[in-house]
Amino acid sequence: MPTPPAPETLVHQLGRGETLGGVFEDHGLDRGETHRIVEAMGAFESPRRLRPGTEIRFVRQPGEPPARILVQLDRDRTLHLWSEGGVAAAWMARLDSVAIIRDTVLLAGLIETNLFDAEMSGDVDRLGDGERFDVAYQVSQVFAWQIDFWRDLRRNDAYRILIAREVRPDGSVRSASVLAADFRNDRRTLTAVRFQPDPLARVEYFDASGEAVRGQFLLAPLDIARVTSGFNLRRFHLVLKRTRPHLGVDYGAPRGTPVRATGAGRVGRAGSWGNYGRAVEVRHANNIRTRYAHLSGIARGMGAGTQVEQGQVIGYVGATGLATAPHLHYEFLRNGAQVNPARLQLPRAEPVPAELRGQFAAVREAVLTRLRLIPMPIQPGQRARRTQD
Repeated sequence: MPTPPAPETLVHQLGRGETLGGVFEDHGLDRGETHRIVEAMGAFESPRRLRPGTEIRFVRQPGEPPARILVQLDRDRTLHLWSEGGVAAAWMARLDSVAIIRDTVLLAGLIETNLFDAEMSGDVDRLGDGERFDVAYQVSQVFAWQIDFWRDLRRNDAYRILIAREVRPDGSVRSASVLAADFRNDRRTLTAVRFQPDPLARVEYFDASGEAVRGQFLLAPLDIARVTSGFNLRRFHLVLKRTRPHLGVDYGAPRGTPVRATGAGRVGRAGSWGNYGRAVEVRHANNIRTRYAHLSGIARGMGAGTQVEQGQVIGYVGATGLATAPHLHYEFLRNGAQVNPARLQLPRAEPVPAELRGQFAAVREAVLTRLRLIPMPIQPGQRARRTQD
């Protein structure tokens, strides 16, 4: 008896504008079978939710329609579909998910020049490729309301951080969240404790006394950007070749870098705006406005009246209008007049509610006890001083 030929596997990546039914029919499945396959899939995933780039594997004997289909829904889930055979065959489905390992890592970093080049200690050997960058980014996000990570850092600043992770079998991280962190910045030490009283509540960070870490405005509209020109009433303008007030802060960043609203509010203006080039103005409570200028583009859906949340992307760094190179010009206006945002003392979000203080105290003690198992690093005999001007 001859040995049957080995099955072959055909790999297809879903293209933009392609339909799943069309792909199935292109691989030899008739409309009736396609309908039954889609019905079997529906118990686990709507075919309409599949994104361009989704990998679909068709397993078949040479010259025959596929008898098995594997759809890679995402990095963690694979949908298996197979035919029971025969005329008008039924199709069955099974969803396989990778086994996730939950762990925590305890890390510390010592600042020499900047946050991303900090010398790290602790569970460093458990970090995967790119995780060092992710840790630094998480530190910057937790303390974004209290530290401007370009202007405020000093040499010998340091942090320690406790992170909960979900890790795949290949060592890649599916998710990571900061449970607690300390940051020593010059003569102050800041603390942040993650608190989510129930799964439906918003995740917030509070200091050890229960005061909110989150402020009503971020200190900067870009993630770790370089200040190229500060608020200055007598700045020499490189384009106009004369001295004129600079009533905002310029942040140098590559073209296309996402620009985030520093506070929640409603868009008052979005589009071309004279010397500002493409710009967005957001109106906030208490007669405060923020402006974001020289954008290469404005985020989809941004228009007058659009409600935006703090941290939402509203545009992208560019060099439109009166600009010599890609950068963001950011203005903060109070009662219609530009003010220096670096000198403002803005209110914070609400503290831990009185009825949740006991629950917060239990969380705080548990995570800070673990966090402080690792010492805050310091360079012996070196005093803290500025790393940038």
